[in-house]
Amino acid sequence: MYLQCWAVMCCNVPQERVFKASRSNNFYMAMLLFILFLSTLPAVYTIVSIPPSFDCGPFSGKTRMFEVISETLEHDFPSWFGKVFGYASNPGLILPFILLMVLSIYYLNATSKSYKEANLELKKKLQSVRNRELLVFGFTKYQRSCSGH
Repeated sequence: MYLQCWAVMCCNVPQERVFKASRSNNFYMAMLLFILFLSTLPAVYTIVSIPPSFDCGPFSGKTRMFEVISETLEHDFPSWFGKVFGYASNPGLILPFILLMVLSIYYLNATSKSYKEANLELKKKLQSVRNRELLVFGFTKYQRSCSGH
């Protein structure tokens, strides 16, 4: 019982913010991330699908705007950097990495919930032990004070 009490006292640190405020903060951060994603869609669509002007501008003579990136990697950087960037941008590497990130977020969320439930159980046990001790010791203290009169 004392070990559990010590664990609750050491590990059960109150949050800096109120729980409801942190939950709404997460909601607003998710909304901002979603709006950022939506605002980048027109620019990405323009870069990927619309052909640039052939007469003037930095993209003249290119069929797509993103060809400038590969051309810059080939001519302005060392050859090994272009190879590393080419391997790193391979969909066979990016998709498993994204899947790994999603699974790790799911795992961390699940362990966080289980720790929260275990913490609540420890609180309930500690409260019930305190109530029992208060009942037992309070009752004996009351009996002593009554028997002394």
